[in-house]
Amino acid sequence: MNNQILLTITGQYQFNLVNILSEKTHALEGKWLNSKINHIDNMMAGLIKVELDQLYLEILINEIKQLGLNVSWEVISLVEPQQVKHFSVTIDAKDRLGLVRDISSVLNDYELQVQNMECNRIGVPGIGETVFTSHFQISTAQHFEQDELLISLQQISPDLVVDIKAS
Repeated sequence: MNNQILLTITGQYQFNLVNILSEKTHALEGKWLNSKINHIDNMMAGLIKVELDQLYLEILINEIKQLGLNVSWEVISLVEPQQVKHFSVTIDAKDRLGLVRDISSVLNDYELQVQNMECNRIGVPGIGETVFTSHFQISTAQHFEQDELLISLQQISPDLVVDIKAS
């Protein structure tokens, strides 16, 4: 019987890793349903949702471990589709301590779900400071006012530049 399984994989990045993982899943008659794989420096972290017969799960886990990767897994239940609104938020500002905390607090106040988040700090030699830049993919099942969110985010700091776009 096939189950949907969420694999969490971490470790040192290896050339052609996505191809290797997808081939191993396919060889066990599994389907790769959804994935998010990211790299930071020479490390990778991935979430991979597969459909696989429970009989083959242990084999797949062992094959992933043989690649020198850490893996954990969880059988997940089918999720009922619901009406969801998606949008992106881009924020740039002068870097300071606690900025991510302040932004996530505002998003939490509106009960928004962060689907994906990428934050970077970039040194700008010409001004002798560090700049914070971020991009959030957000979803919500409820109605909210984007203009109110924009105002709330801009109140975090006077130098914050915020852009909100429908996805």
